[in-house]
Amino acid sequence: MLTAACAPRGHADAERAVLRAALQELFARREHAQAVTLWQDARQQAPTLSVYGGPWEAHDTLALAQVDAAALALPFRVEHTSLREMSDFFARHPGGWDRWFERHPGNAGVVEVVTPRLFADSAVVTVGRACGEMCRTAWRVSLVRSGDTWQVRRVRVLRLPR
Repeated sequence: MLTAACAPRGHADAERAVLRAALQELFARREHAQAVTLWQDARQQAPTLSVYGGPWEAHDTLALAQVDAAALALPFRVEHTSLREMSDFFARHPGGWDRWFERHPGNAGVVEVVTPRLFADSAVVTVGRACGEMCRTAWRVSLVRSGDTWQVRRVRVLRLPR
């Protein structure tokens, strides 16, 4: 872990800018999503990134971020969910994900966002997405800072353990 090279915690403005750039790249530019559903409880295991183990503490690499979607001003609708809400939904609806997407049209799925790791002029953030029984994706987004602007430099699809 390279915590010594990271910017100190508490850089909320930079973290928001990194998250905004990463989520816009993945879900607005690449997927043209009308909405995403953010996993809202960082204390609960989320559907995609949980395959890496956990639970994660705030200082760990895969600690889920608490995302203030309103502060990000994303160009798509943002909904929220938790383990309890998802469990209740799937218990009541045997149609599973098909039924979920009927209730959430234009939604890219349930998105998990890891707390960004900030460095002097770069950042890395991991984003996971669940969109079906056999549909999970995780990305590692690398960004660079140019003045006050964060730009996506690279998006790498991560291999998810079975």
